[in-house]
Amino acid sequence: MRNKKTPLIFLMIVITTVFFGSVNLNGSVELNLNYDLSDEEEASFYDSFNKADLYFKFFGEGLRGEFNLNKDSSDQLWVSSSEFTYELENLDLTTYWNRKSVSTDDWLKIINNEKVGSVNGLKLYADLDNFGNMNFYAVDKSGYLFNLLNYRLPELGGVNSSVLYLKDYKNESSDYYEMMGFDFNVGTFEGVKPYGEVVLSYQQDVENASYSIEDNYLLFGGVRGELGQFEYNFNTTYISDDFYRGYSPDSLMENIYLEGSYNDIRLTNKLELDFGTETYIDRLRTNLYIDNLELYVSGDFDGTFSDFVMDGSEMSITYSQDLSIPFLTSYKASIYKRGWEDDWSEITSYKPFRLYLEGNYDLFDFKGNIKYAFGNPVSEESFQSLGELYYADISRNFDQFSAMAKVQYIQGIIEKYFTAYGEITYYVPKGNIKFYIGNGDFDNVLSFKKQIGVTTTFNF
Repeated sequence: MRNKKTPLIFLMIVITTVFFGSVNLNGSVELNLNYDLSDEEEASFYDSFNKADLYFKFFGEGLRGEFNLNKDSSDQLWVSSSEFTYELENLDLTTYWNRKSVSTDDWLKIINNEKVGSVNGLKLYADLDNFGNMNFYAVDKSGYLFNLLNYRLPELGGVNSSVLYLKDYKNESSDYYEMMGFDFNVGTFEGVKPYGEVVLSYQQDVENASYSIEDNYLLFGGVRGELGQFEYNFNTTYISDDFYRGYSPDSLMENIYLEGSYNDIRLTNKLELDFGTETYIDRLRTNLYIDNLELYVSGDFDGTFSDFVMDGSEMSITYSQDLSIPFLTSYKASIYKRGWEDDWSEITSYKPFRLYLEGNYDLFDFKGNIKYAFGNPVSEESFQSLGELYYADISRNFDQFSAMAKVQYIQGIIEKYFTAYGEITYYVPKGNIKFYIGNGDFDNVLSFKKQIGVTTTFNF
């Protein structure tokens, strides 16, 4: 259910515009008509007023901003996103409405706006001259107060650092999440540049707030530098058992990372593990890059290096090259294998492998891509047997028209799939009209979908 305060917000925006600046209105309206023949016995026709988006941009003395009015299939007009910034000397005040804009700029990006979600509220940015700069958010998240401070201290003796503080109430008064952090980067010497971050997290109630750091902290640290043409980077991430990750990227995990490069050669190693009483080793990912060649080896382990799991380990070799010959402009070839078996007589027992070839072409203003794969050509969830994949697409622009078509055929031992898609788009001064047949999502739709349709889009 959408917030009933939307009309009030809209009125405030209009009043603000009258007093502070001029309006530049733009947006888009999209209408789709579709005739679906997928059901052999009963074809269906439907129309979908997919969306109507109005983007208002405001420009004036000390003011910039935009908001988006959206009308979807529910036939309700609502503000899907809004942001206004009032610029003063060394100070910016930003207002948010249903906007994903809360994040930090520390080493680990420990506060991720996708995890925080859409918010309503205020952000204050202050340039404090010789005292650094500050971002402070006071916003509403899911009906409760969310505060975030990210203060970047002034650089001193080649040391750059920042502090962050977060407090997010889980309900009206008693429970809250709290997070405190500090990051640093010492750039005094080119050869050795230490850096790191310490973050503490809590899930508290007001009456029994405790600041014990036992099992609710994160440590990140490393060193990087340049020694002539050689560059290196080494770091480690340790996350205690009770550290709260609800605001952080999904990629945040315990690991040891080492990277080195010399001219056109680069080697990276990422050891994924679980620090604890007994360190548990999960996977070692190694990438070697030499010009256009990439070698990837990923060893799977079950606790220690001696517990090597062959069936879960991976290896691939990929080579890509740009070309300047007629017809073919570039190509890529790769071989991938997971696990290894001595006995291939039982076809259902082999572990996935793939031989992959891809090329891009450009001939007589026709452009496209061709692919061939043997082994496991698509995801194991969609296609579970040995097979081959053939794919090709072609496109060309003709003044006010553009045309595109693509086909895909998968030949398996048991399964066979064919699909195709085509579209013609006519461009008008303020939009386009697209006629299409089939479904173009080949990653998820392996069989041809019997449908035709037209999508009209107008921009203003």
